[in-house]
Amino acid sequence: MNTDDLSTEGAREARSVLKAFHIVLNSPDLVPEQCYRMSKTHYSLVSYINNMVGLFLSKNYDVIPVFIGRADKHMADFPATPGASAYYDVVSKYLAQMAHFLQNFTTVPKEEISCFVPTYVLSAGAQAAPNMSYMDSPQSTRN
Repeated sequence: MNTDDLSTEGAREARSVLKAFHIVLNSPDLVPEQCYRMSKTHYSLVSYINNMVGLFLSKNYDVIPVFIGRADKHMADFPATPGASAYYDVVSKYLAQMAHFLQNFTTVPKEEISCFVPTYVLSAGAQAAPNMSYMDSPQSTRN
């Protein structure tokens, strides 16, 4: 298993930005409507993202590039519907931030990362923490 090095300058900040993404990525006001139903288009995307969250939390970084690639391909194959555009925007930034973290602060081989992660995601660089306003609304029951 590859590890991270939080002693490297910028590592703690990059990790804290990812943690902020993790807080909002399943917000009822952000996820696409009915996304937890297997028959819905966005189920796969939400599952890929949640797999990445779990892998990150367990520091199992090796497999994350596979899910970055799958999530990116899903968004290309199934463009955002009006109710999913905000989620797609946050996910796009999350993928870039995760790629940045993997490239710069883990021991996952660069070749392994670039094998699965599109160049434009790799080159996007560090992202700002997401807008936490998704957490301010009362919980929705739409899913």
